[in-house]
Amino acid sequence: MYPARLRHHYHMLRARLRHLWRPPRPGSHSYGRHVQEEIRHYARVFDRPDERLIEPSPPVWEEIQRRVAQRIAAMSGADITGHLLRRLREKPGARLLSLGSGAGGVELAVAREAPRAEIVCVDLNAKLLALGRTQAEAEGLTVRFCPADLNTARFDWGRFGIVFCHASLHHLLNLDRVFEEIARCLEADGELIVVDVITRNGYGMWPETRKVARTLWATLPDRYRINHTAYPGKWMDKRIWEGDTRLAGMECARSEEVLPLLRTHFRETAHVPLLAFCRRFFDTMYGPNYELSRPLDRAIVDWLWQLDCRHLDSGALRPESFFGVFRLRE
Repeated sequence: MYPARLRHHYHMLRARLRHLWRPPRPGSHSYGRHVQEEIRHYARVFDRPDERLIEPSPPVWEEIQRRVAQRIAAMSGADITGHLLRRLREKPGARLLSLGSGAGGVELAVAREAPRAEIVCVDLNAKLLALGRTQAEAEGLTVRFCPADLNTARFDWGRFGIVFCHASLHHLLNLDRVFEEIARCLEADGELIVVDVITRNGYGMWPETRKVARTLWATLPDRYRINHTAYPGKWMDKRIWEGDTRLAGMECARSEEVLPLLRTHFRETAHVPLLAFCRRFFDTMYGPNYELSRPLDRAIVDWLWQLDCRHLDSGALRPESFFGVFRLRE
């Protein structure tokens, strides 16, 4: 554990840097540093990939993701995979472009269910793409893996019935340009399917969310407050963590602008708000503190999930994530 005074100075420094931060310009030295940190971070995350080739997460976060999938299905007619498969099965040879696919775990799962479809996975990190390519070749799946920096690349992979962005847009800087490129490669009746993070830039909280999250945090026993990812070592946070993720890599670089710009460039046909504050409590940062086999842990998860959904459904809090389906404007 680190002393309280050191933690205080750490948070004060990050708060000051938040106000000074400006997006690095692609091609600049600063941009290069951010790109390399992004690549190093995900190389560490996938250092020991499991068979699913998805980002490792604690069991409680997988449980939350399961509930998220159920919420998406209840409010839009299908879960994420269901929306993708519906489109891909409509006609032989349907094509899907996945932007920021990482190792392609979701895309490989879709390819197994729609073997006649062609899937193209694009990501900045060539090492992650190599993991997916090796697995696709071993299974004989029609999936192509292309390294590219989406902030600068021209989308020359052809025309697609589906463009899929799974937790990738909040890592990008040139959002307007990316959306113009998506519109250029999307078929006239195609769909852009997105699930993403829409917190304040830098993974900050909206003021009303911060108030609720801190109040709930104050009710938790100490063992649920151990922070597993934000510092050089583990320590117990007196207040729920809120730093600025933009200071190193690209995480949440322009996250609060993702949805407004999507609605400017495209016509939204489905929208499901997700996770008012639950992400803050149960992802890789604090999620390892929970054992779902323990009755108290399970009760806390159920309580916070139900509160989260109620705040979203009433409009009391903004979502920090969303699922959406978009089409080209007529």
